[in-house]
Amino acid sequence: MIYAGDWPGWLFVLLIVIGVSGIGLMMYRRRANTGSPTATTHYGKLAVVAALQVAMLMTIVWVLRQPTLSTEQLRAGENSVAFALDTSQSMSYGESESRLASAVRAFAAATADDSALNLGVQLYEMSDRARRVESFLSSEALGTQTALLASVTDVLREARFSPLAAIVLASDGADTGGGLTPAALGEVAAFGVPVHTIGVGRELIPEDLELVDLVLPEKTLPGSSITARLSIRHDAPANTRIKVYNDDLLLESQPLELRPGSQVTTAWVNVRLEEAGHHHLRFSIDALNGERELRNNSRSALVEVADDSYRVLYFEGEPRWEYKFMRRALGDDEDLQLASLLRVSPNKFYRQGIDSPDQLEDGFPTQRSELFAYDALIIGSVEAASLSESQIAMIHDFVSERGGSLLMIAGPNGLGNGGWGQSGIASVLPARLPGSSTNSFFRKKAGVELTPHGADEQMLRLADESIANGEKWAALPEIADYQLTGSLRPAAIVLLNAQTDKGDIPLLIGQQFGRGHAYILATGGTWRWQMSMPVEDQSHETFWRQLLRTLVSQAPNNVSLTAGAGDADSAVRLRAEFRDAAFAPLDDIAVTAIVTHQSGETFSTALAPAADDRGVFLAEVPLAESGTWYFEAIAERNGEPVGVARSSMHFEAGQEEYFGFRRDNRNLERLSQATGGQHLGPGDIDALPELLRYSSSGITETDYRPIWDAPAIFLLLLLLKGGEWLLRRRWSTI
Repeated sequence: MIYAGDWPGWLFVLLIVIGVSGIGLMMYRRRANTGSPTATTHYGKLAVVAALQVAMLMTIVWVLRQPTLSTEQLRAGENSVAFALDTSQSMSYGESESRLASAVRAFAAATADDSALNLGVQLYEMSDRARRVESFLSSEALGTQTALLASVTDVLREARFSPLAAIVLASDGADTGGGLTPAALGEVAAFGVPVHTIGVGRELIPEDLELVDLVLPEKTLPGSSITARLSIRHDAPANTRIKVYNDDLLLESQPLELRPGSQVTTAWVNVRLEEAGHHHLRFSIDALNGERELRNNSRSALVEVADDSYRVLYFEGEPRWEYKFMRRALGDDEDLQLASLLRVSPNKFYRQGIDSPDQLEDGFPTQRSELFAYDALIIGSVEAASLSESQIAMIHDFVSERGGSLLMIAGPNGLGNGGWGQSGIASVLPARLPGSSTNSFFRKKAGVELTPHGADEQMLRLADESIANGEKWAALPEIADYQLTGSLRPAAIVLLNAQTDKGDIPLLIGQQFGRGHAYILATGGTWRWQMSMPVEDQSHETFWRQLLRTLVSQAPNNVSLTAGAGDADSAVRLRAEFRDAAFAPLDDIAVTAIVTHQSGETFSTALAPAADDRGVFLAEVPLAESGTWYFEAIAERNGEPVGVARSSMHFEAGQEEYFGFRRDNRNLERLSQATGGQHLGPGDIDALPELLRYSSSGITETDYRPIWDAPAIFLLLLLLKGGEWLLRRRWSTI
């Protein structure tokens, strides 16, 4: 609304001031005409009459300013609108008709009154990109990817030299292109063209199950059990079964109850892999009655069982039962080499598990390359003062830079008693240890309790089933001692608790620090699990083997290659990292990746150095076929090879369209809001012609409609004056 009157604004203010003052003076002069039982009633009547007169005055002043409605709308015959139809494979799903057919029908309803729109029409099909078409009559849902923003950008760029009033997009909102970032939305909004979205399909599909996510380690050791975490989407309670296949061999099968009250259920499955090599694991969930889309009921992953030898250094300050029984528990594990350094007197050590006479000859390593050759480090009941500042700094870098795992074990001279809380590795540890002046070690028995976080950890699995695992831990004998660890750091996770006479205290704590991990085991008394249990019970051996296998498997090699999902649906992102023996980044090298399909097809591509991460090289590699792919990154300096890293993955082309295919209004609403458009449901199509007619984009014209002379305004004036007259006649004293 604008005001067409050309009178100066101060004049209207003056009129209001004079009018209100006059009304006030008149009411003041009539204050003595009581004629009422009480003065309060009389003053109330004066106030009512004054309010009506002020409203009359304000309305007259408003009319004198000549209020006018200014309406901006598209100029007839000089603009166009683009209709974009999602033709990805998820649009083929439907009940009585497909989502594609529903979208075409919605477009037909929106353009039925073409004379009212008077706009040119451009038609586009879109999936990974947008393509101009003449008609939607032959459109099919065949696209293997949905890239909403990329397709909209294609339309905007093609029409940047023509008056485009708006884009109308019909889609289920499922976006597999991963492009709905704030930065990308800002680029689309900069074109200034509103995008109106029409959502098709159902948000809830009770008859469908979907294996939303699968998380499991990419690498493990022979004979180890790995835990896979599955997330299943369901819109109604149901019962199903999880099955795990190694190629065509059924490994595991377990029932799963999908309970009401949650649309996503998380389940854990343990899988044991014995043989070295690459294993193609397929996880599937049984279909429900009437379930039509079964391709989202399974996911696959490739797990490498590495036939490598991992090295662990155990530095202990005194002979004790924990040292003896830990070494005995790990004695038969061929994949772990436990080199122990036991201090028997000052500057004198007893070495076990060494490869050569000169290994650890001078005690704890003094060179980075010597310490960094190990994958994990265990420090027992030994004082921090027994190491030099440079050695402690090496331990810090062993975790943060090398990516090794550190395990600190309680003892009379360990943890807080040993002064480690005031040492150079204090920040590495997951707890703020007490000072050495306070005794924090107690030779008292304590029970052990598995925490909820610990129940999810494979390294703490003493039984396959969760309930049986909890019962197994509850049945363990008490530990022989415990040590107070102080307050936890923000990133710390408690995996085990000790039930002591001081209450429950953290027993096994872990956190990630830099590239590595640090743990505290606040007891040196797990040996009682071996001494107080039947000889055939393997709980003590299982605990230590799984704990150390987890420690070493978390430590990266100095050369590594990972393959993950790329920006495009049919691409993989390679990340190679090369470091020397001391784990210093290598950036004076050239890296080439050799990519091989299981069929034997091979090609090579160069990896580019990462802009902000030394020693890291990246590449986006397109994959044309489904199946197992093998990657080998070769680093060269001056034409000579300096390192090789290998990786592999199982790839299934075009599968993402069958996952997350429920209507996603959030994506459509974000796109509309960012561009100034509106999101419409299937029942709101009738509002589309008005949205297009009054679009702010394209060639527009302004229409002015005065409202000061509208009959309603004069009727209001009549009611105000007539109401005042009637009241004054009734009261007769004002």
